[in-house]
Amino acid sequence: MGTYKFKVCIVGEPMVGKTSLIKRFVYNMFSDKYMMTIGTNIYKKTVAHRGDTVHLMLWDVMGNAGFRNILKTAYFYGADGLFVVGDLTRPETFESLPEWVSAAIEGAEKELPIILLANKSDLEWKMTEDDVATWSAEIFARTYHITSAKTGENVERAFREMVRILVREAKQ
Repeated sequence: MGTYKFKVCIVGEPMVGKTSLIKRFVYNMFSDKYMMTIGTNIYKKTVAHRGDTVHLMLWDVMGNAGFRNILKTAYFYGADGLFVVGDLTRPETFESLPEWVSAAIEGAEKELPIILLANKSDLEWKMTEDDVATWSAEIFARTYHITSAKTGENVERAFREMVRILVREAKQ
């Protein structure tokens, strides 16, 4: 069986829960305290997938839109996958997702498998699942997951799905 190493970037507007989603997946923890990401933070996790060993480097990219063009070369180059995160309680956070996707693809210099994470399902939604599906299609995501970093709902599932996609594509 093989060993793989993948760089996966996580993008979206500030305060949508990008860091919390990563920390839930990597450490199985959650904190209500908000700390703005400056630049990028890189988290690592090794997972087993059908006999293969997969080393994930998860790039938590700052959400400030003003830096999107500056970030694309520095942070997205060499990316293998992309999580795009929106906040179910703030529909406006989905409006910038197409620009995040464009910047990531341009910076990575290749098409990327994209998974949309509609986060904060533990709170009162201001969107419907149909809205999320529409945004997923808009950004050409392979799929979407309704998630909660707080409760862990669908977080492991979403990251495992990205692993499955990346390993399958690496073997082709």
